[in-house]
Order: sequence, then structure tokens, then C-alpha cells
Amino acid sequence: MKNVAIFGAGRIGRIHAGNLAALSGVTLKYVSDPVADAAGSLARQLGAQVASADQVFADSAVDAVVIASSTDTHSDLLSRAAAAGKHIFCEKPIDLSLARVRSCVQAVQQAGVACMIGFQRRFDPTFNEARSRLDRGE
Repeated sequence: MKNVAIFGAGRIGRIHAGNLAALSGVTLKYVSDPVADAAGSLARQLGAQVASADQVFADSAVDAVVIASSTDTHSDLLSRAAAAGKHIFCEKPIDLSLARVRSCVQAVQQAGVACMIGFQRRFDPTFNEARSRLDRGE
């Protein structure tokens, strides 16, 4: 069983949390969000606990984190997750600063954790159709 924590209880966070809850072999252990009501509601719905970022990173039982919080928090949470040895799925973008993105990449490489940046639009049928049309010169 893999224990996962999610940062962000907004729209995309709820989608990711629901998907995690549906997976066998995965337990959504924590929900972390600065909006206490949102965190509590999602945690209750999925049988998780509400936790602060510090609690998530200090818990050695947490194997991975999903960062689905506001964009301005991504790079800090990603760097802290890497330093804590947690595997990472982070919604795009990592940061608006290229220097900060590079720092995050370095942190992940040094920690030796897996990290994936979410770019679900890559598989969106509408986007794929637009690309096909552009490729055909339409």
C-alpha cells in the first residue's frame, strides 16, 4: 500500500484525490489546503486526514505527494517534497521563474525521487485535432 498526500482541495485537487481514492494499492492519507473547510470536506469525503505541509513532509509513511494547489505554491512544495524524499506529481506550471524551475529540477535530481508534471491537455481530443489541422496546413 502506498500512502499519498495531496496539496490543494480545489477543482483539480478534488479530481486528483478522487482518482487516487479509486486506485487499488493507494491510500490518500492527507489533504492539505489553506482553506480549512475545503480540506476538511475533501478529507471526510475520502477518509483522509487534514494536515499541514510540515506534517506531510515529516511523516515517513507518506510515499508521494500530489501538488494541485495554487501555482504560487508549486515550487516551494515541490522542493520541500524532494528534500523529504517524497515522490511527486505536480500540476503545471512548476513556477513562473525559469531560475526557480531549474532549482526544483536540481532538488529532484539530488533527492533521487520520481517527479512528473501534469499536462493532461496533451491528451485532450480537441487539442489533438487542432494540432492535426495545423500539421495539415489548415
